Amino acid sequence: MTTFDQQEQHVFGDQINADTVHINPSDGPKELMEYGRRAVAERLYQEAVGYFAAAIAKGARGSAPHYYLALALLGGRRPSRMGREAQQVMARVEEQLDKALQVDPDTGHAALLWAAIKRDHYAGRHDPGPSVSYLESLAGEVDPVHAAEIAPFLDSRENPLWNDAVAVAKAGIKEREPDVHRYFLRTPDLPATAGPQAIMAAGAAMVALALVLMLASLSTSAYFPLGILVGAGGAVLAVKGFRQYDALMSKYDREMAAVTGPTPDDEQMDRWLHFDKIGMLDHALRYVDRELDDLICEPQFVLSPALRTEEAVGDDGIRRFSRYKFVILLLGQSRISVFSCEWDFVRCVVSKADAFDFRYRDITALRMRQLHEAPQGSRLVITDDEGEESEVRFAKVFEMIIAGSDRIAVAIDVQEQNDDAELQPTGAAAAERLIRRQLDDAA
Repeated sequence: MTTFDQQEQHVFGDQINADTVHINPSDGPKELMEYGRRAVAERLYQEAVGYFAAAIAKGARGSAPHYYLALALLGGRRPSRMGREAQQVMARVEEQLDKALQVDPDTGHAALLWAAIKRDHYAGRHDPGPSVSYLESLAGEVDPVHAAEIAPFLDSRENPLWNDAVAVAKAGIKEREPDVHRYFLRTPDLPATAGPQAIMAAGAAMVALALVLMLASLSTSAYFPLGILVGAGGAVLAVKGFRQYDALMSKYDREMAAVTGPTPDDEQMDRWLHFDKIGMLDHALRYVDRELDDLICEPQFVLSPALRTEEAVGDDGIRRFSRYKFVILLLGQSRISVFSCEWDFVRCVVSKADAFDFRYRDITALRMRQLHEAPQGSRLVITDDEGEESEVRFAKVFEMIIAGSDRIAVAIDVQEQNDDAELQPTGAAAAERLIRRQLDDAA
């Protein structure tokens, strides 16, 4: 995905299309729950509702299916921002959260989510119960991952749960410091030392020949000068070969030393990035001076690799990066605030921070276009001026033109040809849907 803001900054990345995953009759509860969680990660809530409902119908156990179905039904929106459908949605959401607590009364995150939406929905009106205070008493200590899921439904960043999530994000910065760089280092291959070894062998052979000539010179002095010359040449070759061999092996030893030590796994990398989003959102809200209750829905993230980034493909087949570009869209009733920055995931440094606002009515065009196309199974190549061919990436670009000149352009790239690695969710598809819906409502 490539993003240009008003300063023509760039972002690159791919979109994992959770909205193109279709339920197969053979899919069991475990697969359906995984589809649903991926859809929630991409904020594709309509699809997530279908996955979680199907998982429950197929016998998914525990409180998680009901909790996540409730989260998907909310669709990232506070009840007070739902309009006429709020009562109907709340009835379905409360039913699922009640079931989650019936299955497991210790599901504190379900109780806390229920308390948060009740406080928003029943503000100043009769609450049929259970009461907000009672639900909060059930919460106990909430896992940081669930705290981040609930955070968008809080009324303020001063809420203790929000502060706890931000504190975990800050702790993750310190936690990753000693080891995270190894994730992007590859175990080096043994260097090709045949050439230097051949040079050393040739030098050794010449030195051996020189000794033979020197011995022969005891009876015939004519061999003595030749022995000296051959010996000197052999010594030079042997030293040259040894130096080349030593340089290659020293480099290999340094690279091996760099990758030796604890290396975070894929799950830990995703966990850190998950909380980086909370920390970055807190920074963005302060940067643009917005509050959570100013927004009509949860903040939208468009996340992708930054320029000049290292990358690594994990054991799960997902490509991860050492530097990211964050584009955070804060949708209000009449305007959108956009915060963008680059985030060094390894060094934990924010750079190129920028923010701007525009009104929905200033959006003059919204379009999708395909950059490259090729029949399935064929190769699409570009030939340069020297006749060199290179395979290209397919890219679908979403563009939003603002006031006729400024623009936000998001290019959602599919996989490279013959490349099975996927990218992390970018959130671009969900952001596009929400903006289109707001444009329809404003029409």
